[in-house]
Amino acid sequence: MEQRHRDILRRNRVKLVKNVKVQHITNFLIQEDVLTDTMVEEIMAEKTSHGRVEQLLDTLVTRGPKAFMMFCKSLEELYDWLSKDLLEQDQRRGGTTTAVQCQEDVLEDKMATMNLQDSPRGKDVLTEKELNKLADKLGAEWEKLAIELDFKKSELYKFKEDNKNNVHAQIFDMLCKWKEKRGRRATVGNLIHSMHEVSIGEDVYKFLL
Repeated sequence: MEQRHRDILRRNRVKLVKNVKVQHITNFLIQEDVLTDTMVEEIMAEKTSHGRVEQLLDTLVTRGPKAFMMFCKSLEELYDWLSKDLLEQDQRRGGTTTAVQCQEDVLEDKMATMNLQDSPRGKDVLTEKELNKLADKLGAEWEKLAIELDFKKSELYKFKEDNKNNVHAQIFDMLCKWKEKRGRRATVGNLIHSMHEVSIGEDVYKFLL
């Protein structure tokens, strides 16, 4: 998510927390790959309505570049005035993206991912050697990738505890566990799609292409 979008959500946090009901918009955000099922479970685990919205906003700022626009779109049906207000603030701060442009960009991203997954390399199951090399290249963003791959915070804690003072081992352990869980679906295409969703740059994974 771009910094100006983070700023807009921060400035409107009180208003959003007061007015939005998370259960009205989560299905759309899952459908558009902004949130995963695990993320929604963690959000809904909050005891109060306000707490759920706060958790949602904290999660959104860690997501990809389309998260802000998809969030605005999710508000259109029941919270149209909030959606329009957020978009107007974005335009005043120099944003030129419209909801229609955003939908086109999302479709383009999905088509690019489909093309990769349909290619011979995209369908290849990742080897441990490739995962080890990727672990070398991933930095602090490995935790948001782990969340995107449906790991829970408790599992991230275990990766860290099992490999204290060795970040490479923490990342490699996480990637190997993902491969074990996904089996034949632990492909180059699927992993790159997940990295793209959390705005990890191509320089990290271009050796896989």
